[in-house]
Amino acid sequence: MKFSVPLSEFLKILQRILPAIPPKSTLPVLEHMYCSLSGSTLRIVATDQELTITSSLAVFGEEDGEILIPARRMAEITKALSQEGSLEVSTDDAFQITLRTNSGQYTMKGMSPDEFPALPEFPEGTKIHFKKEEISRIANKTVFAVSNEEYRPAMTGVLFQFKGDKLNTVATDGYRLVRVMIPSSNGGFADNLDVIIPARAVDLLKKVDSDVEMSVTRTHAQFITGDTTIVTRVIDEKFPPYENVIPQDNDKVVTLPQRDIIAAIKRVSIFANSASKQIRLSLDERNINVRGEDEDNGSRANENIPCDYSGTPLEIGFNHRYIEEALQNIGPEDTQDQNVVLTFSSATRAVLIKPYAAERENDVLNQNDNLLMLVMPVRLS
Repeated sequence: MKFSVPLSEFLKILQRILPAIPPKSTLPVLEHMYCSLSGSTLRIVATDQELTITSSLAVFGEEDGEILIPARRMAEITKALSQEGSLEVSTDDAFQITLRTNSGQYTMKGMSPDEFPALPEFPEGTKIHFKKEEISRIANKTVFAVSNEEYRPAMTGVLFQFKGDKLNTVATDGYRLVRVMIPSSNGGFADNLDVIIPARAVDLLKKVDSDVEMSVTRTHAQFITGDTTIVTRVIDEKFPPYENVIPQDNDKVVTLPQRDIIAAIKRVSIFANSASKQIRLSLDERNINVRGEDEDNGSRANENIPCDYSGTPLEIGFNHRYIEEALQNIGPEDTQDQNVVLTFSSATRAVLIKPYAAERENDVLNQNDNLLMLVMPVRLS
């Protein structure tokens, strides 16, 4: 195999496939990427047997072939070289790999392509088409709320819940929850199909540069975008009944500037207890008071933010990181006038956080909104 490729383009494709390369594996073959050259098309595949990424790149091909190349070493040397100019890659029958640039030559040992594991196959069937804005919105809004606790495997992924005319995507770690609803724009989604996609696969969809086609089998899901294909095992568990924790009767409603509440939480949390991370929100009809303190070292802080509040006075506590991250994941494309709506019922039940829209101001409790955040309170100490 022999080809030449611009260094900058080669580095991009290597960075694209590296998330599927384990840092260290008991199977050395998984630390290698499969490379095959046919004409002017270079195809690269990386897998850790849970996640597989395939990507293609146009190169100047001189001799077709295939080989397994140490992925991280190739990425390291490519990144260390100047991003100007090109790289020539050649291999021989003994799986020796030679890299040449204008200034140097580098060699390393590869492996036989026959040792690479077989890849999952996807039969022809139902395919789900997403606009790039839709899939990147799902990824950007949900992954932050996924659990990292392996003993709750269903919650380490994002639920894709297809309901014909809409798709609900849901993530929760038991302390906060986010639901993003995508209405069907092309004749309907699959009906009554639930699949849990691991968070690391969803995270790769945050910055797609083209539309995405999704396919699902009993064991795997596939996402095709441009010249890249992502295949992941699905999580074969039952997602918790999230609808049951979304309150239907939050009658206390506060509307306030998103930027102001985030900034206040950031400042006040500096003075909160580093272990509990607890802050208090006290609401009355004109202000929301944000307060934090650490009795161990005598630090405390509080700020008042003007707001529009309907309801009886209320004091409620939160882990500041959870409520701050929820508020931060409402983007300017979601909310009108950069305002957010928080609804409460009591100091022991979840707060709902939604973007503000003027046409919805008399229906802020509507559960069919496209974006909903939920954060559980903590017991005030």
